[in-house]
Amino acid sequence: MRNLPAHFVALGSWFRERDERRGYAISYKRLALAYLAETVIIVASLCGAWLFAHIYGHNDPSTIGMMMLAPIGYAVIEFCRVPLAVSTRTHRSYIVKTLAVVGVIAAAGVTIKSMSQLGEVMFRPRLVDVVRAHAALAEARDERASLDAKMAAADKIVAEQEDARKGAEKRAMDATAQLSSLPPQKCWVVSGRDRRGNPYRTTKCSTDPRTGTIGQTLKEANANIDEVTAKLDAARTERAKYDRASADRKVIAAEVTHKEAVLNSQLHSFTAMAFAKDPTQVTDAEIHEFLRIFVFVPAIFVSLASTLLALTAVEKTKPKAEPVLLADEAGQYILGPYATEIIREATDAATQAAHEAVEKARHPPLKAVV
Repeated sequence: MRNLPAHFVALGSWFRERDERRGYAISYKRLALAYLAETVIIVASLCGAWLFAHIYGHNDPSTIGMMMLAPIGYAVIEFCRVPLAVSTRTHRSYIVKTLAVVGVIAAAGVTIKSMSQLGEVMFRPRLVDVVRAHAALAEARDERASLDAKMAAADKIVAEQEDARKGAEKRAMDATAQLSSLPPQKCWVVSGRDRRGNPYRTTKCSTDPRTGTIGQTLKEANANIDEVTAKLDAARTERAKYDRASADRKVIAAEVTHKEAVLNSQLHSFTAMAFAKDPTQVTDAEIHEFLRIFVFVPAIFVSLASTLLALTAVEKTKPKAEPVLLADEAGQYILGPYATEIIREATDAATQAAHEAVEKARHPPLKAVV
């Protein structure tokens, strides 16, 4: 206090005297901290609202401006919370105190709304990473399932072509066996004269009539074998295009990315602890259920911080009695008779004491004779 300028000391003394007359004292340090906390909350809320409007305003100035109007109004309401909290402790009218309490509750509700939005935005990037990683994992699993379906269809076609070739080979083998089981061709010598009378001599053979039919069957079977073999080779080539190992590697990489995103999400970790689950097994419903605790409870605490500082900044004191100033005429009228009586009594007492002293001097007491 000695190092402060005189006018600051005088101002502080005036504030203390004023508070003593009012019957309460205000800790301006706590009140300043309350306003500082409220200012930080308002700035954070406005910054969060601006970022939110910038992200979802599609770079349209009109849209961003409209999205910022309500947060500015909310900021004004939040700034009124500290003086309203002080009024609940200092105002003499119970009606005004009741209205101030209602205002504090309403302003706290606005603060809870603003801070809960900021809390939700705080967790959103990590939740977005988890959602994207989960989508990539689901896509990789779907691709593998689709590949498995294509592989199964290709395997079915290969098996069908293999069965078809086996059937064609069996028919060719049966036809060959039938041909070998037929009786051999019979031949004999034929001689005679032709129409001109010239002699001739030749050999004539007799073939089994089934030979032609069986031979045609064998020819068709061999042609079918060539056709089915070509289809089988094409089916095997198509089947060789599908690589499940690559799909498995892609799924494993997506699972690792998803697990890393979940482990980096604090909300997933706390939700898993709350529900006694693996972080990768928690559902969206459980996440949002636990999000209410992580968002609304801190927002309520934030709304109470500056309010409690403002409430505790006011301390009730005993009002200091102010001196009563009376005019000289009024003082003489009220106190004059008492003063006259006091003076008279004092004069009588002094006169009596003087008289007794004179009497003692005139008539001294007799000494005792021994």
